Amino acid sequence: MTCVIVNDASCLIDLRKGQLLHVLLRLPYRFIVPLPIREEELLDFTPQEWRMLEDGGFTTYDLPGEEVAQVFALKRRHSGLSANDCFALVTAACQENGILLTGDGRLRKVATARDVRVHGVLWIIDELHAAGTCEAELLISALELWRDDRAVFLPPQEINNRLRRLRGT
Repeated sequence: MTCVIVNDASCLIDLRKGQLLHVLLRLPYRFIVPLPIREEELLDFTPQEWRMLEDGGFTTYDLPGEEVAQVFALKRRHSGLSANDCFALVTAACQENGILLTGDGRLRKVATARDVRVHGVLWIIDELHAAGTCEAELLISALELWRDDRAVFLPPQEINNRLRRLRGT
């Protein structure tokens, strides 16, 4: 059964910065983003980028009413999460073999407590490398960009570990 990767905005933004969107879809997963996140947080994505993602199988998920009700209940229980965090978590929880892709620490904790599988963009680097879907140089470039970008919040040691592994040093 194919895993469904539910993307939050932070990971998609980081993958875009790292110029990995085009290779992301080569992984053996289904990729989705909840509609509110696409419409409210990913405004800088161009129509061409969305077309490329959609042509590769990426879909926008419009939550049905019962899942929206779960979003509001989750938001009441976890006021520290944004509404869009709750949309991403409920979407992941409601997908068979759902995995939440997020860089948000608070969201990760709530997802883990609810037994939802959760990963971040460094896991995507590992998956791309293991699958051999792109050259190591592209992954190295993304990691170096993330390491040097003050707007990307990834553990420096984890980035350096992957850089060493990819460089074979």
